[in-house]
Amino acid sequence: MKKLIFAVATALLLSVFWPGVWGAETHPITFTWLFALAPMLSLERSIRHDAFGKKGWRTFGYAWLSMGLFNLCTTFWVWNAHWSGVVATVLINGSLMAAVWTLYGWVARVHSPRLGYWALVSGWLALEVFHENWAFSFPWLDLGHVFASSPGAVQWYEFTGHRGGTVWLLVSNIVFVETWYKTKDAEGRIGWSSWKAMLRAPLPYVWGLPLVLSIGIWTGHNTENDRHVWATYVQPNVDPYHQKFQTPDQWQAHNWADSLLQDFTTIAPSENPRVQRHPSAVVVFPETFLHEGIQERFGNVFKPIHALDTVLRAFPQTSLLVGASTYELFEAGEETSTSRKVDPQGRRFYDSYNSAIELTAGQPMEFYHKSKLVVGVEYMPFASTLKSLIGDATIALGGTTGTLGTQEERAVFALADTTIKVAPIICWEQDYGAYVREYAKKGANLFAIMTNDGWWGNTLGHVSHFHYARLRAIENRRSIVRAANTGISGFIDPWGRSYKVKTWNQVGLGTAIVSLNDCQTFYTQYGDLIGRGGALLFPLLLLSVLVRQRVQR
Repeated sequence: MKKLIFAVATALLLSVFWPGVWGAETHPITFTWLFALAPMLSLERSIRHDAFGKKGWRTFGYAWLSMGLFNLCTTFWVWNAHWSGVVATVLINGSLMAAVWTLYGWVARVHSPRLGYWALVSGWLALEVFHENWAFSFPWLDLGHVFASSPGAVQWYEFTGHRGGTVWLLVSNIVFVETWYKTKDAEGRIGWSSWKAMLRAPLPYVWGLPLVLSIGIWTGHNTENDRHVWATYVQPNVDPYHQKFQTPDQWQAHNWADSLLQDFTTIAPSENPRVQRHPSAVVVFPETFLHEGIQERFGNVFKPIHALDTVLRAFPQTSLLVGASTYELFEAGEETSTSRKVDPQGRRFYDSYNSAIELTAGQPMEFYHKSKLVVGVEYMPFASTLKSLIGDATIALGGTTGTLGTQEERAVFALADTTIKVAPIICWEQDYGAYVREYAKKGANLFAIMTNDGWWGNTLGHVSHFHYARLRAIENRRSIVRAANTGISGFIDPWGRSYKVKTWNQVGLGTAIVSLNDCQTFYTQYGDLIGRGGALLFPLLLLSVLVRQRVQR
């Protein structure tokens, strides 16, 4: 029973302060995360030292219970869209996390507890890196994301990325447990002398030094010399299941074009010479704002585009970033790996995309195709193997569905003012730290996130998603304009602070001043060094332990 309680305790401690649980506002660091894994570490230690067999299977069983419950508590909202998402998360992600715990226990038993801790940290990093690239990609529960609602605590992510938070959390828990066991008296109790001993141990430094570093970075920042521009987002607040995809694009475009023209006349000129004097340099619309399908080669003849052009004719120094469903046709021999037949004879093919379109007066339309796709919604894992069984089947979750086309390279849009370069980040892509970093590496000095969070319902899902964007701002020191169909739209500064926010069930425009930053952080320049290091170390560590064990036999 004690082991069961410990397994559940870790799951609850991990879940209770997950970003989004307490709303869209930031809050001070939640110290429960610095000892949330202690019950599971103690549970594994107990199994390792008891007299019973099947230690690996028992470790896996308790770990799967704990990690499965953690996944359930933090992603239950996916059920609002489809039950299979929750089941897959609990079964697949819970099992992968449990496997890391099991391998950690195995290394600690056959070699040493110290090397076991190395296996736990490197194994978790390897799992997170693996989760960014495999068929069931799911970076949502990367441990470093837990600090997304406490941006003041992790300003040093500009050096490490969110993977640094994963290491901080794991190491803090390991040091806590080791200090706890070393300072208990002979009867297993913690007295005043034990607490004093804990304060003299490395624990306060492991917990405190990252916070001190973050405070130093926070207090030393200065944006007075940065260039600033006006930006606008659009939040239509349309239900994605019963309203959004039944609303004609022509009506949608006319309605919001009129709203923008009215809004722009209310922007007062700034007295700051470093702030542009004309209306917004960029307007960001949400994902699939135009849903009826635009053939990219002939996008200029699409009538809703003409409606939006009224804004550009009145304000030619403004650019529009519009989320849209697009497609392209190919002749036989030109088809791609994701294209499908138009006719049974296979003479023509088409590819569908979840796209971002840049509209600028006097310039051709630019397209970016979403390339981190949602599993089961925008692509089917192992499609080439399963196609004979299920065809092009996917789950309809209130957005663009089906097997979509992607692109190899990130695209950066140069606006009417060509010194402003915007990263068009579509929905799920914002949760991939290494992926978003590629935009800044390519020269983007402003991030635009276009999303459709309505299919999750009014749950913590859309709130967590908003918080994660804070980390992308910190990692690359870029301002963010975030437009959601419904959910949370707003602005985030390079330090992770949000402002001018519209939350669930609110409709309208948001206009504010954002800063532009062309400098590249250490993380932007060199990428996820910690994650790559862990992914390389983990298999080598397991191999060395396995070889050592075989030799000793």
